[in-house]
Amino acid sequence: MERAIQSYVELVQSKVDTYWTAHNFTFAPPPTITAQTNKKYVRIISNCNYGNSKSVHTFIDRTNGDILKAGTWKAPQANGIRGNIFADNVANVVNEHGAIYLR
Repeated sequence: MERAIQSYVELVQSKVDTYWTAHNFTFAPPPTITAQTNKKYVRIISNCNYGNSKSVHTFIDRTNGDILKAGTWKAPQANGIRGNIFADNVANVVNEHGAIYLR
């Protein structure tokens, strides 16, 4: 599980870095993606490098690896399952801003 979470963090960081470069943002380095674990979830955090703000990118359910859309800082959205960190298509369920919307 820990290895899959680390791979997910690296994937999200890569998406953020690519977005930052594609838009030619030069005023600051791209946000840094980190993981914070609590009892039930792993909170994936986007740490702003040009201020002191943080936002939740997504949550990961520690029991099964589900990727959940953020609802608030403390909890995911009720209908928030977007994918799983163990799935082959994990890169398709998130972007640089968070979990994709359901269609």
